Amino acid sequence: MQSTAVLIFANSSQEEKRYKPLQRGEVLFDSLTNTVIRKVKQSKLTYFHISEKHQKGTSFGERFSNAVQSVFDKGFDNVITVGNDTPHLQTAHITTAAKALADGKTVIGPSLDGGFYLMGIHKADFNRENFQNLPWQKFNLLKSLLDNLQENSFPIVQLPTFRDIDSIKDILSLVNHIRSISVSIQRLFALCLWTKQQFFLLEENLYTSILLQNPYNKGSPVLVHIQ
Repeated sequence: MQSTAVLIFANSSQEEKRYKPLQRGEVLFDSLTNTVIRKVKQSKLTYFHISEKHQKGTSFGERFSNAVQSVFDKGFDNVITVGNDTPHLQTAHITTAAKALADGKTVIGPSLDGGFYLMGIHKADFNRENFQNLPWQKFNLLKSLLDNLQENSFPIVQLPTFRDIDSIKDILSLVNHIRSISVSIQRLFALCLWTKQQFFLLEENLYTSILLQNPYNKGSPVLVHIQ
């Protein structure tokens, strides 16, 4: 039996649309989920897709931590977690994480918003209660996670930093780094941008006007990099 399994922690497109109100969002997230499942299958690792239908808990932290624990409870020593909202994630990142875990290392794939798109963790390194209490869906999640993991003995490997999709602005940013994104996803990006183009331009102009009148920067979150 394999010692490492992949957890795809991704909600249905209908649920994603509730929190990420993108035009054509359901079609986009259906495609993103199918794409990440295909990439995980190519890794030849056992995988489990846990959507909102099978998640347990009232908060995101509880649902995510319980999902990770459920995979360990199936007898696996290591779990690699991924979502469906990071189109630059490739099969190679998953296989790299699996090899690092086999070599006794922990793996983190940071997101630009201060979270992470991939986590490779050993059973001995996972404490469900501690994980539930991390600042989930906040800009300092990555730092808090790394602080938590560094208390243990496993060295940490960091994958490239990628952008995930939370809003139309993320899609616009991803368009500038489109090479490793599939053509089908690129076409869906184009549809999202086409239907929101005028509204986005209005929003940007309003934001710029307010910023010029009130030049205050509260500071950007700082990402922690592990060498």
